[in-house]
Amino acid sequence: MRFVLGPLIQAGKKGVYMTGGNGEVRNVYPILACYVADFPEQCLVGCTKYGTCPKCTLPAKDLENPEPGLPRSKRWTLDVIKNAMQTSKTENQFYKQCMDKDVSGSIYEPFWKHFPYCDIHKAITPDILHQLYQGVLKYIISWCQTLMTPQEFDARLQALPSAYGVRHFKNGFSVLSQISGPERKNMAKVLLGCLVGVVAKEGIKAVRALLDFIYIAQYKSHDDQTLGYLQGALDEFQKHKKFFIDVGLCEDLNIPKFHAILHYIESIKLFGTTDNYNTEAFEHFHIDFAKEGWRASNQRDEFPQMINWLSQQEKISMFDNYLEWLDSQKHSTKPPTELHQKLIIQIAKYPPHPGRPISMIEQLPGAHLFSRHLKEYMNSYLIKHSCTSNAHARLYDLPFQCIDYFTQFKFHPNSLVDDYDGQDIEENDTVKAIHPSPQNPHGHMDTVIVSTGDEKEAVSINGKILFVIFMIL
Repeated sequence: MRFVLGPLIQAGKKGVYMTGGNGEVRNVYPILACYVADFPEQCLVGCTKYGTCPKCTLPAKDLENPEPGLPRSKRWTLDVIKNAMQTSKTENQFYKQCMDKDVSGSIYEPFWKHFPYCDIHKAITPDILHQLYQGVLKYIISWCQTLMTPQEFDARLQALPSAYGVRHFKNGFSVLSQISGPERKNMAKVLLGCLVGVVAKEGIKAVRALLDFIYIAQYKSHDDQTLGYLQGALDEFQKHKKFFIDVGLCEDLNIPKFHAILHYIESIKLFGTTDNYNTEAFEHFHIDFAKEGWRASNQRDEFPQMINWLSQQEKISMFDNYLEWLDSQKHSTKPPTELHQKLIIQIAKYPPHPGRPISMIEQLPGAHLFSRHLKEYMNSYLIKHSCTSNAHARLYDLPFQCIDYFTQFKFHPNSLVDDYDGQDIEENDTVKAIHPSPQNPHGHMDTVIVSTGDEKEAVSINGKILFVIFMIL
């Protein structure tokens, strides 16, 4: 890091000329403001003793304190290292003196020592992936499996009904050999429902507070009100966290990743929302630049092949973008909705129930008013001078007596969340409307909420909505 970031020292002191997007040249003084890393690298870079906090001076045995300690500073860390070097005669003495101060005893001169205006401890940022999902949530899931045994926990996961946007763990959670970040995220969505009736009220409140903290910490914009929500979730967890100790799940909560959440609000105020420095985006580069490139090679002298493959992929991507730009220029007279609208609903090419009489359909549960609603629906599509009131429309006969109907359709919408690289990913989900039958006595009737108001992208359900689609025509 000293070699890679070495030019920042002179650039930060004397400045460097840079051209902005508008063509203007300015003298810029770049400084090291943020350092994104997981916990082991945070300790290494911050020269802190492993197991302690790289941002404050709380000792390892006191990390469960609800208040953070005095902040570490660049000058304080360098003074500890300097004093240890002056008063010690051997490497072991230097190591012991540094470790007694909770400073790493293996680094004699940090790479950031001469960086201007840089405080490495303040520059260390929160890490949603490793601290919250692979840290805090991992502990919580493990403790819940201990409370009710892994088998019971898996059975509760399997019993949860399928829902749009939520992964159904049909084989449970303990069978997963390697658990990735997305699987932790999917687990967080259903965790609370698995604990009801088994975990005491205090435990439910503690887990709920942690889940609230995880989700609020990932907001893409923050103000004083949302940071108040984040602080409220943290206070709620501090109030009920003793539950995990009382039931014997752990001896204490002197766990660095639990302590790290105390510094989130300060970091958000300094550096903005957590999606600006989440390691999840950089972890995803392993897939693009390493795993896929490795698979494309013959696994022999793979490095040049991977470089060549990545270069080709970049050229193809650039050419695709160029073609899309040409297409947008050609059709620029069309309304934007026609250019970007995407088919998000698909049905089978052939219906499973073709040519069914309407009289037979109305005998199905919940469909006795089907012809009435169908007439009103068709009436809404008539031109103004031909359209009549719904009351009059019900008196007319339908021009057909048989229709095709389907038992399911598929959604292919953009994801409700972003992928690792910030791009929307495509989700696939199926909505079923299968009536009870001798072979399937319970049927399968999914509930669909369709927002028809102007606020359909709001976070809550507002305006007019239509509940329960019972048949797909």
